[in-house]
Amino acid sequence: MQLRHLRYFMAAAEEEHFGRASDRLYVTRPAVSQIIADLESELGTPLFERLAHRVRLTAAGRALLPQLQSVMNDLDDALAMAKRVGEGKSGNLNIGYGSLTLLHSLFRAAVKQFHESYPEVTLSLLEMATSEQPKALAEGKIHAGFMHFGPRPALLRKKHGDGVLAQDETVLDWFRIQTGGLGVVVPREHPLTTRKSLTLAELAGERFVVVPRSSSSPGYGPLYTLCQKAGFEPNIVQEVSSIASQLNLISVGMGIGLAVIGKNFTYPVGVAVIPLHEENYTTTFAFGWVKGQTDPALDRMIKIVKTLAQ
Repeated sequence: MQLRHLRYFMAAAEEEHFGRASDRLYVTRPAVSQIIADLESELGTPLFERLAHRVRLTAAGRALLPQLQSVMNDLDDALAMAKRVGEGKSGNLNIGYGSLTLLHSLFRAAVKQFHESYPEVTLSLLEMATSEQPKALAEGKIHAGFMHFGPRPALLRKKHGDGVLAQDETVLDWFRIQTGGLGVVVPREHPLTTRKSLTLAELAGERFVVVPRSSSSPGYGPLYTLCQKAGFEPNIVQEVSSIASQLNLISVGMGIGLAVIGKNFTYPVGVAVIPLHEENYTTTFAFGWVKGQTDPALDRMIKIVKTLAQ
């Protein structure tokens, strides 16, 4: 039994006429008659009564028709869904991001544009640190991620100039959204807010709030290295797990911190960000995904991110 046997049966049953069914199917009447006869032979029961000028369903035919119509409707829906998914207009897309990404206008614009352009795609945003994203990509938990790196990211290393290779040997492709630098984050009422720029040496007497495992701003080790070069050891009063927590604690006066600065980063109103000069510290904001991965919805998101970055 083939799918055309069932389609021919449905046409003949709905038209109650083999001739009209053949016109509807763009085949000859004998072809319809033969296909129906083959179907009846395979089922071992007649589906139609052959009358003088039309055909009429038997009890078996009447039982089969509504079930078959339901199945065919489901099949048509499945095929239409497959087409929409293949065009990137439907499906699921999981995107990783960290708290620093929330501060960048491109992230908000990309999410908004994707929702408006592809409303049938279920977009899920999963908050996770950059250090966790390559593993999540390798395991298929996310399709892509917004990532931030410091000058020498330990997480990734160059691979043949194009992609990067994560620690778990998963090769990633990525697009650089922009580069940034390093600034000092202070409470809004801090005396340093009047300065247009600072050096690290001027922060020797300050208390620091640190994100030890940050992949972009100086964590524990890099902060010590930078401060020691400036002639002092930092007074670390608080360790936190995310940039968002760091900024919140700084805003209530717990201390100051070092953070990424760059075009289109917008910080909370409770803090001020002052550029550091004389520091060679370049950061990278990137969008990454598994190299060679093909997913139409992901391709749409990559195109939106690249267009907005330009």
